Amino acid sequence: MASTSILQSPNDPRQFEYLKLSNGLAVLLVHQADSEKSAAALTVNVGHFDDPADREGLAHFLEHMLFLGSRAYPQAGELQHFISEHGGSHNAWTGTEHSQFYFDIEQQHFAAGLSRFAAMFSEPLFSSDYVEKERQAIEAEFSLKLKDDSRRIYQVHKESINPAHPFAKFSVGNAQTLADRPGDSLQQAVSQFFHQQYSAQRMSVCLIGPQSLAELRTLAIQSFSQISDHLPAKAPLQVPLYLEQQQQLQLNIKPHKSSNRLVISFALPDIQPWYRYKVVSFVAHLLGDEGPGSLLALLKQQGLVNQLSAGGGIDGSNYKDFTLAFELTVAGRQQYRQIVQALFAKVRLLKDSPFPANLFAERQKLLNWAYRFYEPATVLQTATDLALNMQHYPLQDVLFGDYRMEVPPEALYRQLLDYFCSRNLRLMLVADDVTTDREARWYHTPYQLQPLDPNWLTTLDTQSPLPELSLPLPNPYLQSELKLLDKAAHMTSPQHFCNQPALQLWYKADTDFASPKGHIYLQITLPQSCATIRQQAASRLWVELLLDRFNQQLYAATTAGLNYFLHVHRQGISLQTNGLTANQLALFADLLRQLPDPVFCPQRFAELKQQLCRHWQNSSKNKPVARLFSQLSALLQPQNPEPEELAQALAKLSFADFSLFRQQLWQQLHLEALLLGNWSPADAQQLQTLLTDWQGAQGAAGQALSAVQYRYAQPGPVWLCSANPHQADHALVAYLAATDKSPAQMARFMLANHLLAPRYFHQLRTEQQLGYLVGTGYVPVNTLPGMAFYVQSPAYPAAALYQATVQFFQQCVSELSLLDNDEFQSLKQGLAAQLCERDTSLSARAKRFWLALGQADYQFDLNQQILSCLNALTASDFLAFLQQLLAKDYPVLILATDSAPENNYVQSLHKAELLKILQRQ
Repeated sequence: MASTSILQSPNDPRQFEYLKLSNGLAVLLVHQADSEKSAAALTVNVGHFDDPADREGLAHFLEHMLFLGSRAYPQAGELQHFISEHGGSHNAWTGTEHSQFYFDIEQQHFAAGLSRFAAMFSEPLFSSDYVEKERQAIEAEFSLKLKDDSRRIYQVHKESINPAHPFAKFSVGNAQTLADRPGDSLQQAVSQFFHQQYSAQRMSVCLIGPQSLAELRTLAIQSFSQISDHLPAKAPLQVPLYLEQQQQLQLNIKPHKSSNRLVISFALPDIQPWYRYKVVSFVAHLLGDEGPGSLLALLKQQGLVNQLSAGGGIDGSNYKDFTLAFELTVAGRQQYRQIVQALFAKVRLLKDSPFPANLFAERQKLLNWAYRFYEPATVLQTATDLALNMQHYPLQDVLFGDYRMEVPPEALYRQLLDYFCSRNLRLMLVADDVTTDREARWYHTPYQLQPLDPNWLTTLDTQSPLPELSLPLPNPYLQSELKLLDKAAHMTSPQHFCNQPALQLWYKADTDFASPKGHIYLQITLPQSCATIRQQAASRLWVELLLDRFNQQLYAATTAGLNYFLHVHRQGISLQTNGLTANQLALFADLLRQLPDPVFCPQRFAELKQQLCRHWQNSSKNKPVARLFSQLSALLQPQNPEPEELAQALAKLSFADFSLFRQQLWQQLHLEALLLGNWSPADAQQLQTLLTDWQGAQGAAGQALSAVQYRYAQPGPVWLCSANPHQADHALVAYLAATDKSPAQMARFMLANHLLAPRYFHQLRTEQQLGYLVGTGYVPVNTLPGMAFYVQSPAYPAAALYQATVQFFQQCVSELSLLDNDEFQSLKQGLAAQLCERDTSLSARAKRFWLALGQADYQFDLNQQILSCLNALTASDFLAFLQQLLAKDYPVLILATDSAPENNYVQSLHKAELLKILQRQ
């Protein structure tokens, strides 16, 4: 059965077809003519809620096992290898009630990839060899996240709900829950679970690519008709998430990383039936407002909170937690009940006010614009989104469901607000100093459950509105109508619109995506912001204070399809805006005007300084691999120091020091900007005038600065040990840098990473089970190409990880030496396809051109140069390159959590010794 009754944006050129296969499998086909890749996603209505009570984590384990061989393709890792070599990627996830599997690939190899993918779900092997290996992989994943506060807090939440609800189950699994038992091996259990849960009528599939709908239909029928249809759709979940005794509670939780956070939650029913109205997200918009008269503005003024996020929380087929999460100041930690009272005052304001139809109409207008001016995503993102939407929306709304926003019935709006009351209330206080009396299972999180004071709860429900609180004003950034440039205005690449010693402005009108959006990038070079670690720390605090100020004053812009970003870069700061071009230049001017002038109060300085110091100090508790990469970056780019160094410098900074820093900041100013999107030449001229006038008002102009960058160039590998008492895991990062910045070197390192990445993961992670975090990456430092191998292991020391890496590299070089030139040319095609990929969105295009400017690629042809070098690269030249990397005298920088291997040519150094021999580029 086929159908095309799907609501579709007028700006969406794709073709759709829905069909149900003979086995009941729902399939959505998407013809996207301009795509260079094809993609597939399969979502199944099975998740960890379906785990047997005595086999927690089995759904997650099954997700791993499905990739490890089928009757038609028995070799483990063959699917991953095939996809990677043909320019694709793959992944999967297991959620509470759904699991999803997906991949993309060069379109000419889609049929072969799809055959392998679909075979996972018709006849998986569940080989006994890989059952044991993946059990250890699940255990390694579990161990990796033992100190992850999100999982630690999640487990406490699970232990505080109705134990009969499946949310209470331990979702990840480990070696204990997945152990073999007499008469019940894990292999038997996973096979039985698959046959008891996976069935065509519980699945939805999306296929997308440049193939015609007829071709895609044939592929769907050929590939997925073999999936069994022996099970009906699942029955709805009926068990309540909370019983009466699990409400009106406070959870006190001690985190692993230092934190001061309050989460207020209200229990709602299943909100999916309300999707047509987006009424829950609208209430989140009203409560999470950050402008004048908002809850956040009041609490900031009172010195109680730094940040607020509204509307999050767990949700599923019969429950929804509506949460408001507050980042607390020291005062807020002590007076957190005052925050709850202020929230109830805001809720009372909503309950006492008429339905704010004008504010709702603003949200409708934005969603309508987003729908009308549809911007394409990648084929992979489209496939995953639609395969999941098919589980939640009726067919006609699989595209429109996320944008549909009808005015809700008054009774529904009032019904929703009625859930925001004390009988539905739970508090979660996450702080270092809370009192605890028990530990959560599995993650050993210290916590305490205590009932909330009934008398206090009564006062909450009778809380009166506060005079400082109000509903948002009409949004001034939504007054303009949207206009598109004429298609003829399109420019193929940015032009140098303004070329002055202290101001470089590039401009590109872009009509390819028929979008009313645009991007403005501005890099402000400030030599006095980055010369010392003290200046670098002060710069980061300055940016945090600016954002804190902007968030209240300019919050309306962020709710009107406009975004702004401000961050520190190596030579100063970067300011970026994007979104609808209407009013964006006005927003940019507002931001620019405020950069030099705001007066910060000592109180906010102290509060944000403490928050930033805590964030940096917490980095010592990051995963070992993440810490090693941070250290690598700091060694090679001194203007990007390690977080601990920044924390130490900031701790010593007084308010007077900070004020002096700001006074000295605006010297030798240099600007480089890019304007790209739905912009006219008049807009570019307006931006040039704005930048010129603003720069002149700041004083002395300056030159662009080159980044300070180092490289290790001594002969032979050097080993830097970086032990961390906060982590028991071992980790290794081995970084190999190029000898020059040529496109030829970039091509070689990119190809090496492309070929080695899937093999390295399969060998060290799947076959040898040396760790859960395993991979390689192309790691350019500025424009110097390089690549890194990384492993994190709970069981094997860094020396063993290094030896396994070297042995793997040697084996790969040996295997690649057997390839003839035709086979080598075929291996290059996957990378070549990636380099040739067209921009899939205006955002992707803007990032690409801005990156090119940062690399001084003013002809915007670096990718083409790399591609030419790749095409010219012969098998013998590439083999010689790999052998050079393996040579004992090649400079390899190795960072590890423990000591170097003994009796080895690797030289061990302390950090101070290494810094002396790094060479500035």
